[in-house]
Amino acid sequence: MRKRSLIYDGWLTRYKVNRVLDDYEVQNRIGRRTAIKLPPIDKGLVKINSVFVECVDRYFFLRGWAAMGGSLVASVCLAFMIFFGFDLYLVLYGDLVLSSFQVEFAIGMTSLLGIFFIVIFLLILIKDFFCFTYYPIRFNRLNRKVYIFKNNSANGVLALGWDDVFWFVGRSRDGSHDIYDLRGHVLDDEKIVRYTFAVGQYGETQAEILQHWETIRLYMEESPASLPYPPLALSLSTQPTLRNCLLIQMGWLNASQSGAVFLLSVVWGFFRWLALKTCRQPRWPADIEAACQIPANDPYRQTEPLRAGELPDFGAAEELRRSEYIREARAAAEAYEQARSKASAN
Repeated sequence: MRKRSLIYDGWLTRYKVNRVLDDYEVQNRIGRRTAIKLPPIDKGLVKINSVFVECVDRYFFLRGWAAMGGSLVASVCLAFMIFFGFDLYLVLYGDLVLSSFQVEFAIGMTSLLGIFFIVIFLLILIKDFFCFTYYPIRFNRLNRKVYIFKNNSANGVLALGWDDVFWFVGRSRDGSHDIYDLRGHVLDDEKIVRYTFAVGQYGETQAEILQHWETIRLYMEESPASLPYPPLALSLSTQPTLRNCLLIQMGWLNASQSGAVFLLSVVWGFFRWLALKTCRQPRWPADIEAACQIPANDPYRQTEPLRAGELPDFGAAEELRRSEYIREARAAAEAYEQARSKASAN
């Protein structure tokens, strides 16, 4: 069994389940009642109030990639299908003369590429098109439940006990380096992994994920008053507008990125928008909405932005406080990683 999962596991490919926990998962388990000595900072919250917080799935930030990559492969297949198919057309209706081997080869390649084209196209449809704009995970602090949205069917939501989930810092391989995420396992009575899910955006370091975890842990184990909202605020929008799609894909760019990377992000953002425009918004079942009723005039309810990066409840002073808090939190995460690296070296 491979030591690390892949970046697309849980979305394009499946997590490995029906197995025992591996050493990494056991060593990187995170406790619900153990405070993380890092400033909380979320990586994907879209709703917060006194009853629940809701977070996007990890693959929300990768949406559009399957559409972009699959469309490229499908286009190449289609081009060669046309090339071989045109030769066959000329043999049947034109004056092109081919040997029997060449005709059989053209027929075989056209058929093979046609099948491959259909398979790729279906994979694109399944993973990016005509599904849901995102797959939320909701944490209800009153009944201590974690709701995982899968689809709109009667059995389309997995309801788990907050205390029953095996939480840990997940690790995946992205090219030549590792990335991390907040991951949960559902274990049976024999401690066999039966289901795996990931919450929020992935990060380059474990410290980022621990900060994200601390946001959720404080909310569930203490209260909304324990969270620094403000100066933090919701800034992620799940609305499938072209502006939001471009901002999300280009949000990680900096001045050192090349023009080619910038162009790739723009194209990716366009395919993200194209895919999400065909998707439906997730809808929680009535019983879950009933268990998550928000009180009128809830003091902890944050306004959900319609545009990515928007802070509807903040003025200039509040935005400055938020920027300072995020800068300090990132500095703390960097110091944590440096200390962890030194400890590992020793």
